[in-house]
Amino acid sequence: MSSPDDPGPCSRRLSPEQRVALLEVRHRIDATDQPREFLQELVTLIGEIVGAKVGVAGKRDGAWVVAAESSSEPPIAVHRNGGPHPFDRMSATPGHRVELCRTSDRDWTLISLASSPSAPVVLIIDGDWTPCALVFRDLARSFSLEAREEGSSTPALHAITQHLTRALADTSGLAAVGEVVLHHVVQAVPSGMASLAVAASDGELSIVATHGYPRALVEHLRIPAGSGVIGAVHVSRIPLLVPDVAATPGLDRRRSRYRTGSFAAVPIVAGAESLGVVSLTDRLNPGPYTADDLAALAVLLAPAALALGRERVWREAQAYAQAAVIDPVSGLFNRRYFQARLDEELQRGIRQLTSVALLMVDLDGFKSINDRFGHVAGDLVIRDISEILRRSVRIFDVCTRFGGEEFAVMMPGGTVESAGTIAERIRQRVEAYQRSESDLADLRVTASIGVAVSPPGMTARELIERADRALYHAKKQGKNRVSTAAGDGTVLPN
Repeated sequence: MSSPDDPGPCSRRLSPEQRVALLEVRHRIDATDQPREFLQELVTLIGEIVGAKVGVAGKRDGAWVVAAESSSEPPIAVHRNGGPHPFDRMSATPGHRVELCRTSDRDWTLISLASSPSAPVVLIIDGDWTPCALVFRDLARSFSLEAREEGSSTPALHAITQHLTRALADTSGLAAVGEVVLHHVVQAVPSGMASLAVAASDGELSIVATHGYPRALVEHLRIPAGSGVIGAVHVSRIPLLVPDVAATPGLDRRRSRYRTGSFAAVPIVAGAESLGVVSLTDRLNPGPYTADDLAALAVLLAPAALALGRERVWREAQAYAQAAVIDPVSGLFNRRYFQARLDEELQRGIRQLTSVALLMVDLDGFKSINDRFGHVAGDLVIRDISEILRRSVRIFDVCTRFGGEEFAVMMPGGTVESAGTIAERIRQRVEAYQRSESDLADLRVTASIGVAVSPPGMTARELIERADRALYHAKKQGKNRVSTAAGDGTVLPN
């Protein structure tokens, strides 16, 4: 057997959706079924989620027996007459283990569901799933056969918190984190409906995960801080517990989709800051939500706060990284990024013997636009022309605001012919550009464009100088035209 920490080259991984679905398995199977029906439903459901054969084996009279299979192929080999078997190692030590069993023709992932020496039970999945061992351990714990035999329907709070902490360590992305949090929340405080709202940088909250109803119903909803129940709890950072909305002033409205009148809303707090709000309604256990429910949620949401804080830092880091290379007015790359990319592409051109084309685009008479229509209109024109550039070039070309009303387009692998075609397309679209506002009806824009193509070995400075000379020639020839630099650096006649 191989260690879960040493995944092979053919190991398989779970998507965020599969992880959440596996952790929901316990709630989708009727715990009152007879053992054989229960096991068959278990392997069928898990097999559908992971897209692989799943089986369950147990030991009877000293021999391993396959008790349920999601499909007949591939076969699971057991020694019908007893004797040593790789499955025996799963029952040698207590706990929920995940190990890889390699046979002559395939890999099997083994998960111990019950590890007592007298009655070991092993879940078997076709393929190497050991990189996802934490998820399968949590699945085993949440659906532990020992707990089932003892009649325990809800795992202890500390166990759920441990499961949540492990799952969050292996989960990234705001929506995926939200789904994992809600899955564990409704285990600790069983509820028919739940949601997780997270604060954005502008202070408004959006619902990133739901339980009991589709997120599509609320994914476009924006909740101002301080507005409604969620917004108020977010601002106050104080949990709200309502035993019955009908008996609570200001909350006497009932929505038809809610089965009960009790709900709870709990902030997810890190230090003095609220990161979001978890809301629960339709408590599955008898009676309204209680102070004990709030206490359980407070414990459970501590690791959730760490995960949400981590996601916020990651989003802010991405935003800062983008701001460092993006021009704020045009939305195009800035000159600093352009210089670095141009050097990279020219070096690649040397290695691969390919060319790099460069377009220098300058808006004609742009100062008069600012003088006549104002700088706000000038910024609108810069943004609109930037969009024309993006839509006129290939997806891997690099559009840059080079400075003021001047733009640069770098085209890796571009030739004189292809660069000239795109330059003319840009010129025509700029010439046809018009704003729809009545006070800008007379606004007209044209562009002069210089084109240069590098042979292998040309420096960035030399290529820019060639394109600039071609641009100057276009301006001198009357503007609103394309000029191209020849291979020797001279500008071709129009």
